[in-house]
Amino acid sequence: MTRYLPLNVLLALLLATDLKSQSAEHCALFYNVENLFHPADDTTSSADNEFTPEGIRNWSHYRYKKKIASICKIILASNQWQPPGLIGLCEIENKKVLEDIVFHPLLINYEYRIIHRDGDDHRGMEVSILYRPDMFRCIDTSFISIRDREGKKIRTRDILAAEFANDNDTLLFVVNHWTSKYSGAYETEETRMLQASILGNYVTDAMKRNPGLHIIITGDLNENSQSAACRKLVHSCNAREVIPVEELGTYKYQGKWMRIDHFYIAGKLRSENCSAAIASAHYLLEEDPKYTGRMPYRTYRGYAYNGGISDHLPLKLLFLF
Repeated sequence: MTRYLPLNVLLALLLATDLKSQSAEHCALFYNVENLFHPADDTTSSADNEFTPEGIRNWSHYRYKKKIASICKIILASNQWQPPGLIGLCEIENKKVLEDIVFHPLLINYEYRIIHRDGDDHRGMEVSILYRPDMFRCIDTSFISIRDREGKKIRTRDILAAEFANDNDTLLFVVNHWTSKYSGAYETEETRMLQASILGNYVTDAMKRNPGLHIIITGDLNENSQSAACRKLVHSCNAREVIPVEELGTYKYQGKWMRIDHFYIAGKLRSENCSAAIASAHYLLEEDPKYTGRMPYRTYRGYAYNGGISDHLPLKLLFLF
């Protein structure tokens, strides 16, 4: 006897199959690459004087090329040898260093595109996005300056937001590098609170314009998840942090691992469709001579060249889109 599925069951199966075919797992990577300066002297700025062959750090073309190659290897290996479709980078000097990454022999076949502009950061360090055009189509970009309560521009990194599309959905990818605590945690907290407020307002406005928007927020926020600035971000735009499964953090300070690099999601993107992980391969770590254990294999210790890659570990997000 021939049996037929009820119409409602058949439609449900067809819909599930269709959704499965349309959704795919993607990877986004965030990496603070620790003072990635080009060795050539920028004669229009004094911000890079330390990082030239004649500078106090003796930053040579050999050391630069070694670091570029290491970053490319990390990108290539970060997602089981399928390089991420979206990459957020911070502590980038200029577009030239990004071109040296995307045109490196290890990555050139993936045809990464660059989103970057030179801003007004007092150290000449900016945030950037690399993306694969075979996975994402960029439809809009925004460079959001940080201004104080009186409207005066603060000389710090812009917030970089890029909107991407596939056949059916749109994704907003936002990269941050909030003000550090170098001048004191209390003295700089107000600026990070301001950055959280500006970011939260921007994301909220984006969701109002497009209620179906998928949103990924990432960056080095120089704050842990429980800080006032991070809580302000969460409350202002209903963001949800995707916590890495690893116990260690992305940065180590005075012997303590810290999670100051983050992935948050908002809008249509669902927590159950996302997972985060800290890349902690052995070649990204070195012995911690002062506090024991392991620490990120950084490029410099003070002014002494150490030969490593960065004082941060990369953070990746797997998500369905």
